[in-house]
Amino acid sequence: MTIQEYLNRIEALHNEKSKTAYPNDSDLEFCIQQIKEINTEPSFSFDVLFQTPASEIIIVNNDVIKIFADHLGLLFLEEKESGNVCFANSEEVRPEYRQSFNLIDFLDYIYAFMHSSVYKESKIIMISSETTLFWKLVKMGSDLKGKYK
Repeated sequence: MTIQEYLNRIEALHNEKSKTAYPNDSDLEFCIQQIKEINTEPSFSFDVLFQTPASEIIIVNNDVIKIFADHLGLLFLEEKESGNVCFANSEEVRPEYRQSFNLIDFLDYIYAFMHSSVYKESKIIMISSETTLFWKLVKMGSDLKGKYK
């Protein structure tokens, strides 16, 4: 799946064009409730997270990615690192020790959050300040993405 196809899937979920029934995932809801309980968490609407210019191509708002990175205390990498790089950013490292995230991680987080009852009620996506919750949602989003291709 390309990034644009993934963005289209996320937009369809936002618009509820997707007719796929998703299971009520208690782990997902638990993580989202933990984020919700921290009242200082910034949040965004779908329209702020993504921009759709006249060409109908969805573009990720770089300002929101910067806010995510700053709030999480992680570095945003435009592309995957390759070659002889620091092991701290490797996918083999436990998530709580990772120092960076990329666009797919960001989209997986958004995709997971959009499957929660909090999003369905409020239509907002909150940013977690806890990296462990962020990485849990990234994993859940990735699993959901793979499950419903």
